[in-house]
Amino acid sequence: MLGKRRVMWVLRLLIADGAVLLGAFLVVYALRVLLNRPLGRDAGPLSHYLWLLGLIVPVWILLLVGLGGYGLGWTTRSRAWLVARVSSVGLVLLTAALFFAQESDINRSLLLLFTAVSGVGLWVERTLVLRWLRQRRGERWSHVALVVGTDERAERLIASLRHYPEAGWLVRGCLSVDSADAARSVSGVPVVGTLQDLPDLLQQDVVVDEVFFAVAADRLDRLTEALEACENLGVDARVLVDLYRPAHAHSYVEELFTLPFYGVSPTLTRQGALAVKRAIDVVGALFLLVLTFPLLLAVALLIRISSRGPVIFRQVRSGFHGRTFYMYKFRTMVADAELRRNEVLHLNEMDGPVFKITDDPRRTWVGRFIRRYSVDELPQLVNVIKGEMSLVGPRPLPLYEASRIKGVQRRRLAMRPGLSGLWQTRGRSTVDFDEWMRLDLEYIDRWSLGLDAWILLKTIPVVLRGTGAR
Repeated sequence: MLGKRRVMWVLRLLIADGAVLLGAFLVVYALRVLLNRPLGRDAGPLSHYLWLLGLIVPVWILLLVGLGGYGLGWTTRSRAWLVARVSSVGLVLLTAALFFAQESDINRSLLLLFTAVSGVGLWVERTLVLRWLRQRRGERWSHVALVVGTDERAERLIASLRHYPEAGWLVRGCLSVDSADAARSVSGVPVVGTLQDLPDLLQQDVVVDEVFFAVAADRLDRLTEALEACENLGVDARVLVDLYRPAHAHSYVEELFTLPFYGVSPTLTRQGALAVKRAIDVVGALFLLVLTFPLLLAVALLIRISSRGPVIFRQVRSGFHGRTFYMYKFRTMVADAELRRNEVLHLNEMDGPVFKITDDPRRTWVGRFIRRYSVDELPQLVNVIKGEMSLVGPRPLPLYEASRIKGVQRRRLAMRPGLSGLWQTRGRSTVDFDEWMRLDLEYIDRWSLGLDAWILLKTIPVVLRGTGAR
C-alpha cells in the first residue's frame, strides 16, 4: 500500500503519464498526416479522434495501475516489460472496443503508431523520474526516519529502505529497546538513544517524519507509551509485524470496522491487477463468442440431429473458494451418461480423485471430434461473462472430485477457475493428478497478467493439435 507521503508523488506521476499519452497521441497524429500521400489515405481531422483519446488515457492509466506501474523497485528490464505489457494489452482492448462499436472510420495505422510511440514515451518518462528520485539528497527531499530496535529485524528494515532509494527514506538513527543494549550502530546507522528517549528526541529541533518500530513480538506491549508519544507529537509511526511470514501468500495490514488487522491472502493485495484481469475476461469472452458464433450454431445443430438429449450439458462444479455453479459444455456423450458412470469406473486412467477415459464408450461421434479440439468448452465463455469463471485459471472440478481434494491442494480455489491454465499447456490429460495439482498451485503463486497472456498464447497450438484431449 502507498504511504500518505507517496500519494502526492503518485498523483504527479499520474499527471505526467496523462501528459505523455496526450503528447504521444498528438505526435502520432502529426506523423500520420505526413503519411497521407505515401499511404494514399487521408487521416481525417484531429477532432474526429478526440473521443478516442478520452478512451485511451483512462484505459492506459488503469493498466498501469493494475500492472504495478506506480510501485517501487523499477529496473531497466522491468520498466521495458511494464510498458510492453501496457501497450500490447491496451491495443488488444482498444481494437476489441472498436470492433464491438462497429467503428470502421478510425485509422488502424494510427493506433499502431500510438502504441509504439506511447510505449517509448512512458519508458523514457519513468527512466527520468527514477533517476531524479535516486539523486535526491538531504532532509528537504527525503523522508527522515528513526528506527526503534537494534537486532536482526532492524537490520532487515534498514536494508529494505535502502533497497528502494527512489522511495527517498533517510534513517537518522536507531533507538535501543533496553538501556543495557551495548550496540553503537546498526548497519552503519548510529544508535542515538533508547526507547525511553523517544519523546525527548521528537521534541528536539530536528527533522523526524516517521518512527519505525522493529522489535520482537513479545515486546510489542512495551510500545504503547511510545506510540502515544508519536501520536501526541504529530509524528507518523509504523510497527513491523513479524507474527508470520507466508511462504506463498501476501501479507497486508488494513483497518476494518475501525479495528486494525494483520491479514494473509493469496490475491487480496493485487486487486488492481485482478480488476484488469476481470475486464479482459469480459471483453475477451464477448469477442470470442461473436467470433465463434457460426461455429457454435453448427455444432449445436450437429448435436441436435445426431443424438437424443439436450445440446448443452450442465454440471455443478466447484469454483472460487468452493462456490458452486453450473458449468456449461456442449454435450459430448449420450443423454444418460451420468447414470452409467458406475459402469465405466474401472476404465478410469487418472490417479487421484479425477475421472478420465481416453475412449469413453458413452461418447458420441460428434463428441469425440469436438472434445479433441476443445470446441465443447466454448459455452463456458458464458460462465466467464457471468463471473463464475475466467479465461485462465485452475480447471473447475465436479463436486464429487473437488470434495476429495484436501490439504494444501485446496489453495487452487483461491482464484476463479478458468477455461485454460498451466495444466492445459503442459499436456492436459496426459499429466498425472499430482502434477496437475502442482501446476495449479504454481499458477496461483506466480499469477500475473503476463502469465495469463503467455498461457493463452500457448493454449492455441495445444488446442489446434488436440494434444492430450480425452
